[in-house]
Amino acid sequence: MGTTTEYVRSFNRYELKYLLPHGRALDFVGDLAGTCRPDPHSDPARGYSVYSLYWDSPDLDFFWEKIDGQKYRRKLRLRRYVDGDFAFVEIKQRIDRTVQKRRVRLPLELAARVFTERGVDPEAEYELQDPVGQEALFLCHSFDLRPTMAVLYRRRAWFGEYDAELRITLDSRVQYDPRALDIREPFETGKYALSPDACVLEIKFNDRVPIWLTKLVARHELSLVRYSKYCAAIDRERFGGNYT
Repeated sequence: MGTTTEYVRSFNRYELKYLLPHGRALDFVGDLAGTCRPDPHSDPARGYSVYSLYWDSPDLDFFWEKIDGQKYRRKLRLRRYVDGDFAFVEIKQRIDRTVQKRRVRLPLELAARVFTERGVDPEAEYELQDPVGQEALFLCHSFDLRPTMAVLYRRRAWFGEYDAELRITLDSRVQYDPRALDIREPFETGKYALSPDACVLEIKFNDRVPIWLTKLVARHELSLVRYSKYCAAIDRERFGGNYT
């Protein structure tokens, strides 16, 4: 079976994250009118559901790299937009403040056949010939990666009206389930990794933030945070929330 490949190579790309109550988040995105346009694939009011299945080593190497603040770190996840019949295999890599992401889009059944609830299937992995898929398999074998945590949330997204590389996302209802490790079967209700009244606002850009957006962030008095949905879920599930 062939694969449908989609690369996202975001060199010199940056991400700024903010945690804020739902009401303040709505005030902020309300001020984007005229400068940003909604994602055409997103319901204007509800957005869309994103299901991410994170892989990590038995010792949680990727989790601890984030907690320790290592300047070079990676993570592997499978991502699915819940109503879709495909899945993305994504390798997200950070070097200091710069983020790079590579991904391949696979038919859902192929993704589930290769990346199983128990780990990589040694027979099915030969069906995955794409370079990004091969890199993902290399990471799995090198670090003994296994599916470790499932995270589900609702996302609303916007693109810059005059800057095609600018993307703003607002994620709410961030929940997790350490048992839902089949990419074909997203859970419906899990434990909250973030208060249900809170949202994750993220600004993603190349090179620099537009001046108008910098002023908007200042006017709303938003404060930068270091936040990872995966790490928050692992921390709450295994460590009582002591690290995030």
